[in-house]
Amino acid sequence: MADYPVTQGTHGPIYHICPGLRVNLNDDGNWELMLRTTDKRKRSSFGKGEEAFKKAIKAGELLALKLGLLQVEHDKERLLSEVAAEWLNLNRQRWSGTTHERYSQVVRDYINPKLGFLPLSRINRAKVREALTETAKIRAAKSVELVHATLSGIFNEAIDLGYTNENPSAGLLKKILPPKRKRNLTKPDPFSLKDRDLMLEAAYKHLPGSYPLILETIAFTGMRLGECLAMRREHLDLTNNQYFICESIRRDVIGSPKTGDRLIDLPEYLTKKLGAHITRMREEALAGAAFTDFLFPGIQQNAVRLMLKRACYAAKLRSRSPHDLRHTYASSLLMAHYSPVYVQKQLGHHSISMTCDVYGHWIPGEGKKNLDETLAGQPVSRRPALEVVDKKIPLVAASGTKSGTIY
Repeated sequence: MADYPVTQGTHGPIYHICPGLRVNLNDDGNWELMLRTTDKRKRSSFGKGEEAFKKAIKAGELLALKLGLLQVEHDKERLLSEVAAEWLNLNRQRWSGTTHERYSQVVRDYINPKLGFLPLSRINRAKVREALTETAKIRAAKSVELVHATLSGIFNEAIDLGYTNENPSAGLLKKILPPKRKRNLTKPDPFSLKDRDLMLEAAYKHLPGSYPLILETIAFTGMRLGECLAMRREHLDLTNNQYFICESIRRDVIGSPKTGDRLIDLPEYLTKKLGAHITRMREEALAGAAFTDFLFPGIQQNAVRLMLKRACYAAKLRSRSPHDLRHTYASSLLMAHYSPVYVQKQLGHHSISMTCDVYGHWIPGEGKKNLDETLAGQPVSRRPALEVVDKKIPLVAASGTKSGTIY
């Protein structure tokens, strides 16, 4: 229930959101939102039941915020949306561009629509829990974790600034999500090498421009999508077949890679393809096209995801994401007995344990060869065979007396 003054009307309770705006039951038992000011009158019906009541309250709060009526009662209090904007601004310098954009998106898409119009004093644990629960119904566990972390950061900032004395989001995540080991997390779905090649063949037949080369680059380097789209000519070593990853791009914002800079090896044939791509870009520039240092200028991440789906459809494969191409690269190297340390460095993981935890279960035969010899202490060929003697063996009881024979 909302924390608003309640009076009793003819047909039931009346919730006063602010002067001139209320939610009440009409004579048909439907919840309705009624606006009465000196120059405006409006009435909207939302139906019956608890869900209709919640929708009427939320619509009233949004209308009050839009008309500036909510500020009449709370002109001395800060709205959560205002504190969120202040939090983003104060921390801009210490965050990377990608991190700032990620938090801004969470505030814009998940927090402001549900809680941003409320003053801090009106946001309690029940409201935060309701918002997180609604998010959990439509988004994965990792998204809920991110929304919770963002809310917690906003309220901690509000405490430091003296706007409030408590963080209503503290400790709520464990009451909404199951333990991490029991969560239904999205599992990687790598291509088999045969399916990867079929997808790339379809990509070169059906996709326009540089999209096939982008997909092939991710599949044969293990780059993240943002790292691939931020590739520059100056970081490509055509002689040594290497590329220096030091940038990533998302929503046209250039930032640092997720786990820092790294130097990766490239297959020789891919280096030649990238070199030919650069040559074509130079030729197009001589013909009047704009020339840039980026290998794939102006291409958005969502466009690459869409093109990969089209390539999968053309190859009659189930749809996958660009990140599954990265999983394909890692699992392929490990199954070919490349060192996990080498794979970790190629992928840019923080630790070897992350590489083994994510990809180890895709290598069921890893380390299995010569298992018999290892456990026996000597080659199987040198071990004496067990002699099977076809004779009766006396069976002796515990007391030492003969009790019978076995065959």
